[in-house]
Amino acid sequence: MTKNVLIIGTTTGLVSGEKLDQEKAIYATLETFHKEGYKTVLLTENRELFPEFHTLATHIVFREINLSNLKTVILQYQIDLVFPTYTANSNLHLFRNLIKQDFFKKHQVKLLNLNQQNLNLAISHKTLTSYLQNKGFRIIEHELISNLDEAMAFVDKHHFPVIIRVNNKEQRTYWNSINTKAELAKLFATTTAVEGYEIERSINNFKEVTMTSIRDRFDNAALIYSSEDIDPIGIHSNDSISVTPVFSIANSMFQRLRDAILKLTRILKIVGVCTFHLAVDEQTNSFYVLEISPLFQSKILPIIASTGYPLFEVICQVSLGKRLQEVVSLDGSKFNAAVELTPNHITARFPIWQTHNLSKLNNNLGPHKSSLGAIIVNGNNLETIIMKGFQILDLTDDIFINHPDANLSDEQIESALFHTNIRRIIAVCEALNRGFDVHEIYSFTKYNHVFLESLKHLLDLARLLEYQKGNLEVLSTCKRYGFSDFLIAHLWKITTEQVQKITAQLSLQPIALPAPSSFSLDQGTVNNYYTVFLDDPLPSLPTYQIIINDYPNSDMISNYEMTILAQQLIHQFQMDGYLVAVHGSLLSKIDSNTISDYFMDSIYNKSYLYSDQNRLNITINTLENQHLSYPLAIHNFNYQQEIFKNQNVMTEIAFIQDASQQLWLSSPITNVAKQNSSQRFEVTSVPGKLSPTLAHTVINYVHQHLSNLKFGTLIMSDATVSQFIPGFTTNVGIISQINPNFTDVLCHALVGIATPKSQKSKNLFGRKISFSQLSNGLYNTKIHYFDLPEGYRKAFK
Repeated sequence: MTKNVLIIGTTTGLVSGEKLDQEKAIYATLETFHKEGYKTVLLTENRELFPEFHTLATHIVFREINLSNLKTVILQYQIDLVFPTYTANSNLHLFRNLIKQDFFKKHQVKLLNLNQQNLNLAISHKTLTSYLQNKGFRIIEHELISNLDEAMAFVDKHHFPVIIRVNNKEQRTYWNSINTKAELAKLFATTTAVEGYEIERSINNFKEVTMTSIRDRFDNAALIYSSEDIDPIGIHSNDSISVTPVFSIANSMFQRLRDAILKLTRILKIVGVCTFHLAVDEQTNSFYVLEISPLFQSKILPIIASTGYPLFEVICQVSLGKRLQEVVSLDGSKFNAAVELTPNHITARFPIWQTHNLSKLNNNLGPHKSSLGAIIVNGNNLETIIMKGFQILDLTDDIFINHPDANLSDEQIESALFHTNIRRIIAVCEALNRGFDVHEIYSFTKYNHVFLESLKHLLDLARLLEYQKGNLEVLSTCKRYGFSDFLIAHLWKITTEQVQKITAQLSLQPIALPAPSSFSLDQGTVNNYYTVFLDDPLPSLPTYQIIINDYPNSDMISNYEMTILAQQLIHQFQMDGYLVAVHGSLLSKIDSNTISDYFMDSIYNKSYLYSDQNRLNITINTLENQHLSYPLAIHNFNYQQEIFKNQNVMTEIAFIQDASQQLWLSSPITNVAKQNSSQRFEVTSVPGKLSPTLAHTVINYVHQHLSNLKFGTLIMSDATVSQFIPGFTTNVGIISQINPNFTDVLCHALVGIATPKSQKSKNLFGRKISFSQLSNGLYNTKIHYFDLPEGYRKAFK
């Protein structure tokens, strides 16, 4: 009898890159369960899904993820298995409550991957500390206190700095780093805690290491991922550059960490994946276990880019009871998933902060996470991944050309080094340029020593390149260490095209290497390519008919919308029989079944991270269409706010036009803007019915003014066109959900095939997006979906 699996999806609220990573994981999970013959029910709050979800999932339930709805869905769909691995940490208490109530036992439902013990340890820091102490692990000095006097007694014994947070058994609370008695007194004056406070000796400045293990129910276990942060403990791990594999910890210490992680994995009876965050003190040769998470974390996503390990496919099959040695990937390959892979290159994860302008940020980093996204880069040395990260984050110009901190005194530079600001990396580079000693900079920043030495090497190379113009040996060295043609051209005061011509005459070639490790899986891998410069003959690549180049953006909503749209385009082009290549760091291959080739490095030097557009460039090279290029943009809300300055209500209609000027029109989306305060702004978007009059107005306008364009968006006001947008808005996700052949039509128009008529969907919903501009230069975006009234839905049909 076929079993029903309930997959717990993502929640609404704060928009972040982590939720996009969770959606990608759910996509691979639906593929895996579908292939294994299970019926799947997806419970999610997200209404803007990958289109394949609707064909892979047996049922999709759009409801709030809470205790009542979980029970209802489990009973309504006769669920046999619950798969919670990709849901948010904040939902862990729901599963613990269901276990306490014996709900799973009563209804003969199996909760995969989680049990009461690992749930308690993941939710309660106090429980974790007590458990580790009983198992013989070293514990950070800590106490449960109730008032300021008890806190000061703890400080008298262990000294500042300390960390403190409200004790709450039911949900996770945040740590506060305290350095002075005044800061401690202020915390107690501004917070209340019914269950007291947890206080610990601060281990700031220790190294933070992340390790991930996987185990099956037969007690086979393996360490499949390890990384170390460039910043020390005290900076949230997601706000630091992290590098895999671990590269600056002694092998003896690494083996001790590995043994401890595998021991805990077995003791906790983990079935599936588990991530451990650890603090390492190399001076005393000791370590502490800080956190255990039996859920997927986007922090470990570099495992796929680093080793090609089909993470999501393995998690699913191990959860269903397979041995690690007998996993079958989505491409049909059987392989040993218990192997501990050794990468032959370096992979780094760089955090992204949601802001319109990096130069205006004054946000200090600490134990609270402030970044909302990340990009992943590969390279064959640490310098190369630093340069690739700088280029995507739009830091190259400031570090190597503009030198914005050049006017600061040495004392001001020292002050900038001491403060954990997002832009501190620029002050570090300025200090190195002035001759500050690496050890001196380390004393201020506690940055990883090897990282600082690599930065110094890059700055030395830049000076050497500038002073020895025309030296081809120096040019070759710089290319090996990640210098872009644009940067070399600026330092030599020539054009980028001239640099490219000079480089082409050298034996040095840009080689695209597959990301799997040197001791890789024989088959079943997830191939992503990265670029290195080697003295090897240039390999021949397939002739791609469609090349898609993507650029990440700091705006998380437009990133999400662009990823969904791009994945739809890739899927549709493949369905139409085209050979597709994808370049850039926004998109990557996440499963072994995807056919297209993904290259993690952009073929362009320019960064659009802080642009008001999220860009995609589509190049078509077919027999019928030679070297056609279409820039496709999603204009984010920074752009749209300019429109709302003149009007609070606007209606937008997307159009697609084929070679014979046949038009496809989307359902109109009406947007209502509301300015709640000078820092708070919200937009409510609702789909409507395209009336004949409105359609006639749009068709006439496009034929008269935009007859040569393939696609775009018209802004309507009082039934007339008030503005044209060359691309789409962040409502493109709603458009693709309520017009299911949107992507099909767009692909056909781009390659010159006649467009079919618009199709309408029953998947109707509205969306409200709230923006909060913070005083430190960052902004947050929250999203909420709502069902439309039944009368409205009937009128729409």
